[in-house]
Amino acid sequence: MKYLVVITVLVGVAAAQKFSATRSGNEIVITRSESENNGDGTFKWASELSDGTKLEQSGYVKAGPDPEKPIQVIEGSYSYITPEGETINLKYIADENGFQPEGVHLPTPPPIPEEIQKALNLIQAASSNQVPQFRKPLSQPRRF
Repeated sequence: MKYLVVITVLVGVAAAQKFSATRSGNEIVITRSESENNGDGTFKWASELSDGTKLEQSGYVKAGPDPEKPIQVIEGSYSYITPEGETINLKYIADENGFQPEGVHLPTPPPIPEEIQKALNLIQAASSNQVPQFRKPLSQPRRF
């Protein structure tokens, strides 16, 4: 349920910006609106605005590890045209793994430098005992 609230807020903010904006003095209006709710956790809705904004969302419930706690899955997308004329497309899914957006406009982390990746691989291999230890264990305790 909290995923639904988060996603609705995100989509609402994007839509609100478009509703309040005008292009060439024209009012932005809803050109298409469809909604279906089956009451069992499955739903679907879609909207289009006169400025080219498109919003779609659907949801369903799937079984989770705890039979008493089913998992709500929500999938959707939206697209809009920036003031510079670029079309922004975003797809997302929200489930037990959290909110997972996809879009070419989203920032991505830089690649890990090769030396650091090698060190990380050694650490991982050592932690799973795949690499011999660098020190031999002491056969007898040291006395001071």
